[in-house]
Amino acid sequence: MTYNFRTRLFSYESLFKNNKIDLNSLQSHKIINVLRLKTGDPINMFNGNNGEWNGQIEIHKPIVKFICKNMIKKPQLEYGPFLIFSPLKQIRNDWLVEKASECGVSKLIPTLMKRTVVKKFNKERYMKRIISACEQTGRISLPEITDLKDFKEQIDMCVAENKVLLFCNELRSSPQITEFVNKIDKEKLVIIIGPEGGFEEEERTYIKNLKNIVECSLGPRVYRAETAAILALSIFQ
Repeated sequence: MTYNFRTRLFSYESLFKNNKIDLNSLQSHKIINVLRLKTGDPINMFNGNNGEWNGQIEIHKPIVKFICKNMIKKPQLEYGPFLIFSPLKQIRNDWLVEKASECGVSKLIPTLMKRTVVKKFNKERYMKRIISACEQTGRISLPEITDLKDFKEQIDMCVAENKVLLFCNELRSSPQITEFVNKIDKEKLVIIIGPEGGFEEEERTYIKNLKNIVECSLGPRVYRAETAAILALSIFQ
């Protein structure tokens, strides 16, 4: 198998044959000053509604235009697990959002827990991380990000959607998360990861009293919150 690298960019604009799209300022800067591409060079653009299109660029400094030529991937929704997590400090949060997107998460659910340290979540900032991750990894559709809400509210939302809640409990040694890989449909799966310092007992009790809850261990070690999230997602990828 060979891999032919081609620049991929996400577009909110409609993609269809011969449509001409103005790239935004950041994309134009990347094309002109970072990649140093020239008029006529091929790149791909994609989104979840229109698929992925190959085409050519026209450079009219400081703006670059993309001309759609051929669809190379049909539009598709890429179903994966939801992730309930507690916001972390900025660099670690950046890493979590980026890698979760690469690992196939379909919805990111930032959640205020009892031991949550960071009380804000900038959706616009993290959408940029998501787009970059999807451009890199070949995803067509972007994961969704919900608003930052209280723990019980986010959990109840998932229960109302009849999801299977996989509670990654650092106090358990069994069963191992790998035991559930072929038992839970990842389209129905919500992975629940605790904050730095772990869940408080009130939160554990609330989760354990719900229907469709599965408790598991991530193994013999206690991981950082961002590491635990990526470990769990990668197992179900």
